Amino acid sequence: MIYLTGDHLPIKTIRQMAKKLKAPLWPSDDKPLIKNGLEQRFPKQLAVLAKDLDEDKLSELFFLPVSSVIDSSSLSDSVESFYQKMSEVALPNSLSFLLTCPVIYSTNIAQIFTKALNRHLHFSRSQFESVHFALHESIVNGLIHGNLRVNSSMRQSARDFVEYARLLHDRLNDPAYAQKSVSIIASWDNQKLEIKIRDEGAGYAPVGRVNTSTSVFAKSGRGLRIIAGTADSCTIDDFGREVTLSFLLEDTPVARWLESYSSENAKTNSTKNILGSELSSCKVLVIEDNPSNQAVLGRLLSIMGITQVEMASDGVDGLQKVMDFKPDLIILDITMPRMNGYEVLHELKKERETASIPVLIQTAADNRETREKTFSSGATDFITKPVNPLEFFARVRVHLENRLLVQNLEKQLTQIESELLSAQRMQVGILPSRQDLEHLKQKYHLDVAQYFSPSSVLGGDYWQIFPISKTKLCIYLCDFSGHGVAAALNTFRLHALFSQLDKKSANPADFLKKLNAQLYALLPRGQFATLFLGIVDLKTKDFVYTGANAPKPLVITRGRKMLLHTEGMPLGIMANPKYKNYHIKMHAGDVMFLYSDAIIESPNDKGNRLGYKGLQKIAYPLMEKEDIDGALKEIMHAFFEFAPPPPVDDITSVLFRVRDI
Repeated sequence: MIYLTGDHLPIKTIRQMAKKLKAPLWPSDDKPLIKNGLEQRFPKQLAVLAKDLDEDKLSELFFLPVSSVIDSSSLSDSVESFYQKMSEVALPNSLSFLLTCPVIYSTNIAQIFTKALNRHLHFSRSQFESVHFALHESIVNGLIHGNLRVNSSMRQSARDFVEYARLLHDRLNDPAYAQKSVSIIASWDNQKLEIKIRDEGAGYAPVGRVNTSTSVFAKSGRGLRIIAGTADSCTIDDFGREVTLSFLLEDTPVARWLESYSSENAKTNSTKNILGSELSSCKVLVIEDNPSNQAVLGRLLSIMGITQVEMASDGVDGLQKVMDFKPDLIILDITMPRMNGYEVLHELKKERETASIPVLIQTAADNRETREKTFSSGATDFITKPVNPLEFFARVRVHLENRLLVQNLEKQLTQIESELLSAQRMQVGILPSRQDLEHLKQKYHLDVAQYFSPSSVLGGDYWQIFPISKTKLCIYLCDFSGHGVAAALNTFRLHALFSQLDKKSANPADFLKKLNAQLYALLPRGQFATLFLGIVDLKTKDFVYTGANAPKPLVITRGRKMLLHTEGMPLGIMANPKYKNYHIKMHAGDVMFLYSDAIIESPNDKGNRLGYKGLQKIAYPLMEKEDIDGALKEIMHAFFEFAPPPPVDDITSVLFRVRDI
């Protein structure tokens, strides 16, 4: 027997409904109202007639041990039919409601009802999500397409969407539609949960049982196609007005997948969720105009353990949320108002900040043209509606894993770049500074210009000039084999070694011999250095120099042009090589050009190299110019015209002139 009670209604109204339904009143004929909630003793089957239902009121009523909630705004014939259906329930336990269209539209009744069922059935997480998912889709279909008779095909363009919204508003405010109801009757035993969802719409052509393995999808409507992937069975009757969902309480398609995954994790004693703690912290943005589809995708993401989810109802809103939310994955619909999915893709891909975000397109159009356009527009992946949960899980997981991998690599690269830039600043810092060169000009009457450019962030070239007495200066240019980090580390070694050597010696060959002994012990096998070193005595005008297979410096002394000798063994190859000193005079106005081998050995686009002859042709006329800095700039400009950048090796060049000594 089903008793009837009321909630905030006139007693007369409750009595009239009880008389029509032939239902006994509770707790008594005189006071048929819920008064003290859980303090009262409730009958097993109790229907509550209530008005002004909202989300809080429904949650409160379903928390009580009642079996049914009836919207008092429903038509009396609807209530009578619903009451009759309740009395026909075959399974021993039941929970149900009858609500009008405005109440359903303004509340999350699917979630409220699923939570109420959960208090009786204690769902697993996967079962809860499956029931909630199927209920939500069924209720939305019954409300929008059944009772309100609004076709979702009206949302194919912005103009259609405005008309769709207007029609929806008008019908929710039209009593002829608003008083129509949707009923849900859930009943269960130990093995099965059965839920009947019934609307009062016009219905459509009968289909029969929805089977996920047959082509009946093509006839059963979009909503039922989605539901069939989650419920264990889905049957439609009365020309589509009644949908019956069945769930095996021990198993559902989604639950099977989750349990399989959990079993695998259990073998390794893992307590992580589907994605693992790292992936579940990712952020996902869903850009979808259909509230039903938003709910579906939100539920599936929740099943996966993803809690940071944002929804956008169109492309314009979506682009703004991309900038604010900074998602790791975007799930994007194609057909939307204001800005469609292809336009969103175009905007995402043209901005550097958003171009790398993976985009999973979801659309009902599954044909070659759509796929080709989707991928050519910049989408990362493609999934068809209705979304298959297992496929959805797999694709989301793959793209989030790839996204995190790329982000981790980017962080590592950023750190490496930062460290390399810091090392570059250190390397440039050990070269003679502008202030050092100005000091040489003022104190030692030397004009010096320099150029340094590593082929990567760091290089293996190094040069220095320093005084060894009041009238003597030592200048050297070194080029370590290779380039990059390994070669740069050797330049720091060289800088440290020179600081340890006795700088009072005026013998270049002796300098190189001592330096080679150190480098031979330090350098790994296969690494070596070429070096030119000279000592100029500003008082006697003597320039004594030696070389370790370095490029030959160009000199102009009193109008005479010459190449200097640098034939010695490279440093670090042999334990005791011999080096020979050479001697020239450096008079006031004489000029010398030192350089690394990249200047004579870098090939141009035709494979030709400048060589000594080509360098002499370029450099000698420019070395005679008064402006040392300008002369070096012109020499380097001429070189890069011959062999355009980027250079294949590190480049260093030094041009200096002896002024009036």
